[in-house]
Amino acid sequence: MYARRQGGKELTFDFAEGLVDNNLLIVDRETDSVWSQLAGQSISGPMEGTPLESIPTLQATWGFWRSRHPDTRVMVLEREGRRYVYQDFEPGTRRSSEAGHDVSTLGLGLVLGDEARFFPLRELEQADTPLQLQVNEQAVTIHFDAEGLTAWATDNTDELVMTVLAYESGWLAFFPNSQIWTR
Repeated sequence: MYARRQGGKELTFDFAEGLVDNNLLIVDRETDSVWSQLAGQSISGPMEGTPLESIPTLQATWGFWRSRHPDTRVMVLEREGRRYVYQDFEPGTRRSSEAGHDVSTLGLGLVLGDEARFFPLRELEQADTPLQLQVNEQAVTIHFDAEGLTAWATDNTDELVMTVLAYESGWLAFFPNSQIWTR
């Protein structure tokens, strides 16, 4: 569930069923509009075409996060009718995943200006990270943590840069001219 003010409205998001071009969909509770994660906008409903504000984040495994933020409280997604709602999660307990993920095609997607890049985690795992590089004339550092199954990017002030963990096929469906990084 995400809460985001968009055009003066507070929107609360749930996961939507299905994928578009192998990418996550979310739906807002207020208008039932469906939003595409990688398109960064609503793709159907009353808010179709409305962009989302991008916020740099770090997506990682629970173990990675918990090791750095041990006092974090977790909310668990529960299905209630057609909607998903979050419930308190008791630390130390574990829930099984309904479906496995093929992490061999997972990577970090980055767009700066008109330049899109994709960094496959399988390649980053073999590289000497962090990587220092230029993307669209901007200095970027690519970080990788195998145990946390994550990668992220920072700028020259060590601030997070907007990136997305995505499956390669999903990323390329939205950014077909991406440069695929290899070591």
